[in-house]
Amino acid sequence: MDWDKLRIFHAVADAGSLTHAGDSLHLSQSAVSRQIRALEESLGTTLFPRHARGLILTEQGELLFDATSTMAKKLDAAAARIRDSEEEVFGELKVTTTTGFGTLWLAPRLGKLYERYPDLNIDLMLEERVLDLPMRQARRT
Repeated sequence: MDWDKLRIFHAVADAGSLTHAGDSLHLSQSAVSRQIRALEESLGTTLFPRHARGLILTEQGELLFDATSTMAKKLDAAAARIRDSEEEVFGELKVTTTTGFGTLWLAPRLGKLYERYPDLNIDLMLEERVLDLPMRQARRT
C-alpha cells in the first residue's frame, strides 16, 4: 500500500470531506479525490460511498481507518520519542583517569549521574600513572 495515499485517506476519513482534508493537506479537492480513487482501485473496494451530504465510511473504510488511526498514533508517539531522545543522555561513555582522581573525586559523583541519566553506561578505566592528555595517553578501545 502507498503510505501517502493512506495518509490522505486518513485525513479524509477524519475530516469527513474531501475539501476539508485537502485544505489541511494543502492539496486541491480533485487531487485528494484522485488519490482516494486510486487507493480504492488498489484495494478493490469502495471506502466512501459518494453522496451530497459528505463522506461516510463503508465497513471496509472503517477497518482501514482503524488501522491508519493506530499508525498515526504510533507515528506521533515515535516522533515524540525522537524529539525527547535529542534531550536524553544515553549510550556508553568511556573514561580513563588516574586511580586517585577516579576513586576520590569521580566515583563518589557517579551515583548522582546515574540517577539523572539511567540509560548512560560508564566504562571507568583507572590508571596508576599520570596521563598526559595532549599526548593522547588516554586509552582507546
